[in-house]
Amino acid sequence: MNTIPSDALVFFGARGDDASKLLVGSLLTLSIAIAPFPVRANERSPIPTPPEEINSNPQQLPDYSTLFTDNQAILSLSEIPVFSTQAKDLLVENSTDSTLETPSAQANPTETEDQPQSPESQPANPFSGKLTGDWGGFRSTLADHGMTFDLEFTQFYQGLVSGAGDQPFEYGGRLDSFVKLDTAKLGLWEGGSLNTHIEYRFGNLPGALGNTFFPTNTAMEFPSASPNTVIATSLYFSQRLGDRASFLIGKINALDLLENDLFFGGWGNRRFMNAVFAAPPSGLVPPVFIGAIANVRLDPVNLSFWVYDPDDRTRDYWPGDLFSNGITFSLTTSYNTQIAQRPTSFSLTGIYTTKAGTDFSSISESFRAGIEPSTKQGAYSVAFQFSHLLHLNPSNPRQGWGIFFKGAISDGNPNYVQKSLIAGIGGMGLFRGRELDSFGLGYYYYDLSNDLQDTLNSRKNRFGDEQGFEVYYSYGVTPYFYLTADFQYIDPPRNFIDDAFIAGLRANIRF
Repeated sequence: MNTIPSDALVFFGARGDDASKLLVGSLLTLSIAIAPFPVRANERSPIPTPPEEINSNPQQLPDYSTLFTDNQAILSLSEIPVFSTQAKDLLVENSTDSTLETPSAQANPTETEDQPQSPESQPANPFSGKLTGDWGGFRSTLADHGMTFDLEFTQFYQGLVSGAGDQPFEYGGRLDSFVKLDTAKLGLWEGGSLNTHIEYRFGNLPGALGNTFFPTNTAMEFPSASPNTVIATSLYFSQRLGDRASFLIGKINALDLLENDLFFGGWGNRRFMNAVFAAPPSGLVPPVFIGAIANVRLDPVNLSFWVYDPDDRTRDYWPGDLFSNGITFSLTTSYNTQIAQRPTSFSLTGIYTTKAGTDFSSISESFRAGIEPSTKQGAYSVAFQFSHLLHLNPSNPRQGWGIFFKGAISDGNPNYVQKSLIAGIGGMGLFRGRELDSFGLGYYYYDLSNDLQDTLNSRKNRFGDEQGFEVYYSYGVTPYFYLTADFQYIDPPRNFIDDAFIAGLRANIRF
């Protein structure tokens, strides 16, 4: 029977310095923030690789985590046919131009009136919902001349209430900066922009707790293997082609493409923390890739085509080995409509890669012979996604909360995913007068590769599937300061690992 460690007893009290850092930092920021922006929170804003596992007997079960390094990607966002979302807030001066509107992550390459959006996506003023405001007008001047800048600071205090491993509550945080250059405002040509996302994370909080297969804190797991390092995870050019097509090309942080989704996305900074909800894995899209995305709107059907290098390019800027290990293609067809006068979205995605990965069926014999496992060429994934809003916020019918579902199947070898199911409820404004707040309750089940399970289950310790729940509530103290409570309960894939109960606090500040 699991016991509750002492760290859990002080989760909402404070465990020494780590909890104090989050509490004091947040309170100081809040006290500074409230002075220049006396806005009540209930007013509408104008605005890894798999974690290291514990193995009690290494002779009985090989360390499967090494099988996925460089061979498979943890995150898959090819189901989400969107282009640049990070600068959506800065396009208000052209808010009547439908060709500029960034899509909801559910399906559309150009936003339609029927689609929901998070409250950050369409402010009446691009800077009134930020802590530092308009910098005395200088920020607006920069935007008018084609340069926009945003900065977010997020802190975490998270740990195991119960589960495997000595992983107490720890403190961590990250900084995210977004810069966009608009070619039209720079006096060059219409419809173009250069987009960047620069990240820095710090602290002792690991991205994976409780020896689960998937990261339990997306924000503290990515960028991959880069704590205390400044990295540009996005550096790409985007271009509109009329009012029905667009493309982007360059180095792309896949998580950026889900910024405006009401259910998924948010980098682990805004909505769900677990990587399964922040970026549903299919095993075929790396966290950061180099490639191109084209989107075409054929109302009511929309198409998105991706082509990209299958390797994780987090640390690369001008690689000489681009496409040396293969090429990946993705095609999404999406359809947006209404059911019971509520926005509804359907999408179907197919992904195929030519990259070779570990042949899981060869692992046992290879280990016994003391040689490297063989490889298998090519992998695929097919996914279906559905979302439907149950409630529309009266102040903005493009916001609200509802249900979401995603199911996928794949080859299972060399892809480590066989089948998956993700479902839940979430969105914005659960309670009247709390339109800034967001919430989510999600469940996931991942059937990991059957060939991998057959190989590992020939030994004493059993290896199976992973399933879990996550619930969070994000309280909008002001339009730029959010406090979140998050709880996860996960059944890891290894039979001798206790179920993990994980609790955490998060403070997000938007400058």
